[in-house]
Order: sequence, then structure tokens, then C-alpha cells
Amino acid sequence: MTTIQNQRENVDSLRTALLELLDGMNYCLDWKPDESDWSAREIVYHLLDTPPGGVPSVVQGIVSGEITEYEIWSDRTNITEARATLDMEEVEADISTFFAKFHEALQNASDGDLHGRRVVMHQRTRGEELERTLEAVLTGFDRHWRGHLEQLAELREALGF
Repeated sequence: MTTIQNQRENVDSLRTALLELLDGMNYCLDWKPDESDWSAREIVYHLLDTPPGGVPSVVQGIVSGEITEYEIWSDRTNITEARATLDMEEVEADISTFFAKFHEALQNASDGDLHGRRVVMHQRTRGEELERTLEAVLTGFDRHWRGHLEQLAELREALGF
């Protein structure tokens, strides 16, 4: 059975993996092997801001009981004019803020919240509505992130890292 401690460790492993994959990519944050592909910057901000406001705010809202439903829009890079000009240090600061908020949200959660807290996810791109436990939300987060971390690894490989 998954525990909040397991979830915290998983979040830490995702943070470490993301930062390792971005290491050395300062000069090529916006490089794409093909126009239809996403750059490292696009992948990062897609992850940090999907769902809108980011997973930490959804988790915090589920735990506090303030959120009973949330939306997911797939395939959005979430790049704004401001984000498009950030250097690696600023991108890493956004990543650090995201993970600090995530830890704060998980700090307020209990093992009972994982299975007892339920929320409706509106997957707008696919037109689906699913009831999910907090554990299912976190499992979906993990799967989503790991898929995009693989995408970042492929970008690194294409760049010759």
C-alpha cells in the first residue's frame, strides 16, 4: 500500500531526474529536433503547469477539501512571453518553487487521504470525466512526468549529451 512517505520519496526522485536531465542544457533550452517536437523549456513548463496551477495546488486543494474537481488540458506547452525568455537559473528556480509547494501539500496529507479523498478530473481534451482518489491523482502525475522525462532524455541524446 502506498504511503505519503512513498509519495514524498517519489516526488524527490522526479525532481532529481528532471534536474539531471536539464544539466548542461543552458544553451539549448529551446532547441527542437523537428518543429512538431517540444523543446526542453516547453516540456518543463508543460509539466509544471499541468493541470493549470500545477499538481501541488491540486493536491493541496484535495487534502484541504477545497477542491472537488479539476481540469486537465493535454498537449499545452504553457509557454508565456515571460517564460520564453527565462535563463536556466530562472527555470530551475521555477522548478524549485514547484517542488517546495509539492512537499508542503504532501506534508499536510495523511495516508488516509490517499484513499479517502476523492475528486473528479475533467480531461477536457478527451472529453472524459473520471472520479479519482488522491492516490490515483499522484499515480497519474508520476506516469505523466516519467513519460516526459523520457522525452527529455531523447532530446539530450539527439543533442549528443
